[in-house]
Amino acid sequence: MSNGCMETILNRRSILHFKEDEIPEDVLNQVLGAGLRAPSPGGSLTTGYRGIQAFSIIVVRDRQRRAALNKMLCDGKKECIEQAPVSLVFCVDLHRVNRWAELQGGVPHFKGVGVLWVALRGTYAAAQNSVIAAYSLGLGAQYVQEIVWQPYETLQFFKLPKRVLPVAMLVMGYPAEQPPLAPSLPFEAVVHEETYRSMDDKELIESFGEKEKYFREWVESLPPDSRHRQAMDAKGVKNLAQFVSLMTYTESFYRWRDDVVRSNLAMSELE
Repeated sequence: MSNGCMETILNRRSILHFKEDEIPEDVLNQVLGAGLRAPSPGGSLTTGYRGIQAFSIIVVRDRQRRAALNKMLCDGKKECIEQAPVSLVFCVDLHRVNRWAELQGGVPHFKGVGVLWVALRGTYAAAQNSVIAAYSLGLGAQYVQEIVWQPYETLQFFKLPKRVLPVAMLVMGYPAEQPPLAPSLPFEAVVHEETYRSMDDKELIESFGEKEKYFREWVESLPPDSRHRQAMDAKGVKNLAQFVSLMTYTESFYRWRDDVVRSNLAMSELE
């Protein structure tokens, strides 16, 4: 890797705007190879194999298909999906392991929430390995969460067999911007010694101080007639906690999300 691992991780930021430059095949293969080397649950250190790697990665490079993804997932509003020359779609794949078990005289019984939980861990680890590899090679990237909210369309779009489900999408390319580094929560809020420690009210609010400052700077940069500012004014949003809970991750959003997750599991026969 061209940069130190810690430098890459600590300076990673999500990219919204990409150059038109294509990603060379050898560079893309390094990113994909890093994904394949991620920790994979479902194995054993003592019985001769190291995890079932119950995931697949779909590489989308065709410009028309990237445009179709943007329209299908985001009503055409997320230009980065079209700008970035490559999208990587990470799928839980229990189709492959079931076929393998059946062909080799085993039992193709890999489905259900427990198996899905194991497969998700390996799939997200592969995606994050790919993120770090991409940044270390001079690329930029962004996760697109909308990939999980269109089950009917995505299953057909990618021609997925049963028991294969998209759970993460990573758009990547050479960055055309260097956005500011968003703050993280402090150690005291996240790291616990031996047992969980609940903060008092004042400490908890202060732990979000840097995030609140970052949010307020963004709000102040908005023009008076921007849709975000108008929506916040209409709802009386004054701080980040209100913005997150009243405008971004609302109760109705989570009810809808629950329904979509259940639809995904049913359609993919993963439950």
